[in-house]
Amino acid sequence: MMQNIDMESATQVIIFIVALAFSAGFLAIVIVLVPAIRELTALLADLQKTSGEVRELVEQAKNISSNVEGKLEGIDSIVSNTKTIATGVNRALKAANFNIAGKPELLALIPALVLGYKAISRLKRRNNERQ
Repeated sequence: MMQNIDMESATQVIIFIVALAFSAGFLAIVIVLVPAIRELTALLADLQKTSGEVRELVEQAKNISSNVEGKLEGIDSIVSNTKTIATGVNRALKAANFNIAGKPELLALIPALVLGYKAISRLKRRNNERQ
């Protein structure tokens, strides 16, 4: 009987040690997981706040984008009109350059025309003074 009691008490001790090990392991898991769960909860709250801020920023970016697109359309028409004007000015300058610079004798006539105009105006002035 004595051996039977020793076996039973040895079995009980082993079961107690195994139960104690499981309990200690569970307690360790709880001690580790509770702060981690709290951290995850705090991170989730921050994530929700950040997500709301990102939505607001995306909405603002859409508004800015549509505003810029509207202004770009206005600038596009200005650039188109400027290009048309520049083309017209370019054609006019080419025509003027060809007509005047292409014929140097016309440039030589300018001083002669000025001198002639001055001479005629002097003659008219003298005729007016005599009368």
